[in-house]
Amino acid sequence: MTTPETEARHARSLWERLKEGFIQAHRRRPLSFYLLLLIPVVLLLGAHMAAYRDAPRRFWFVLTLMLVFFWLISVRALNDFFALYRQHRADKRALWMETIGDRDFAEQLGDRVRRNQPRG
Repeated sequence: MTTPETEARHARSLWERLKEGFIQAHRRRPLSFYLLLLIPVVLLLGAHMAAYRDAPRRFWFVLTLMLVFFWLISVRALNDFFALYRQHRADKRALWMETIGDRDFAEQLGDRVRRNQPRG
């Protein structure tokens, strides 16, 4: 007989905690993170291009694949840059509207500045 009070609870193992952490981190990471991890792999795979001297089609095929990969990375990096810039501008505007852009706050700030200025 087990009651809810005495029922044994499952203790999570280290592996379960690591797996959960990895899944949460994976949700936060953008695609560009994984593309950056692939750059050294592509460079290492491309190091064998010197051995393709006897097969020009294979050389051009591998070179084209590498250039397309690096072009995709560049496009993705520009896309991330502009997305971050747009987010920065939106946050900056929202902050402005919460403070100085708010009419009541601006009036209170003006009143306090006028009160603290020396008269003369």
